[in-house]
Formats: sequence, structure tokens, C-alpha cells
Amino acid sequence: MKKLIGGLIAAILVAGLILGTGVGITGASPAGESEPAPTVVVATPILELSKKAEVVIMGAGFEPGQELRLLVTDINGVRADVAATLDPEPVANEIGAWATAWTGCGRYISKKLIKEGVYTITVTDGEYNALATAAVAFYDAEKPEEEWPGWAKAF
Repeated sequence: MKKLIGGLIAAILVAGLILGTGVGITGASPAGESEPAPTVVVATPILELSKKAEVVIMGAGFEPGQELRLLVTDINGVRADVAATLDPEPVANEIGAWATAWTGCGRYISKKLIKEGVYTITVTDGEYNALATAAVAFYDAEKPEEEWPGWAKAF
């Protein structure tokens, strides 16, 4: 009798687990459960310091139609809005994804605003509330290779 009751309880628990885990597979997130946070990636995260440098940036998980701003934080903590040098202007599509190219980063390099180091790209909404961040690094390929940062050598 104890084996029968134990087996019945085990069967109920297994059935509950199977039914409970399958609920969210095909449907939307249950009420109160949040969506994943927006993400941003840099397609080529390590670049040579060059006037021809371009940074391709992509994101997902944003609100469809959301207009976005990109800020670059330099190694001194100074932030710059690089909207004027993006092509195209980043706007999330119907599924919340977007892509743009920071085509003007070569201008920042030629003016010595970007030097060798790692920089933070922050994606914000129109009111400059931070939504996601990614890193991009620049190295001086004109230096002897033994003077490159370790992360540039790996590239």
C-alpha cells in the first residue's frame, strides 16, 4: 500500500513538472515575468587606430520603434553622443532589433579623441536612460607588435 501511494505521489509530481514546464514554451511570458534585458554587441570589438575605422553595432530586445542614442565613454570617463556619425540612425525594428555603423570613429581617431584603449558604448533611450552597454577596443598597429596590449595580440 505504501508503495502504491508513493508511486502515485511520484507520478503526480512528474506529471506536474511536465505540464508546468511546457506552459511557457509556446505562449507569451506569464504576467509579472519580465522580458530579457536589451543587449548590444560590437561586430568587430578590436580595431586598429585608423582614419578608416568603422564600428558595426547591433542590438536586440529593445521596444519596437524605439529611437536610440549611442554614447561612447573614453578612457578618462568622458561621454560623447555619436549620433551624427551613425549610419543609419538606430531605431528598433518590429522585433526590437537594430544595427548601425559608427562611420565617424575615424574622425575621432584622427583628432586624437580616441587613443589606444578600451571604450564603452552605452545605448540609451531618447532621454539618455542607459539600456545596454558593450565594449570596443582600439590598438596602435604602427607600434612594434611586442608593445601591443595583450588583447590586441590575441586578435
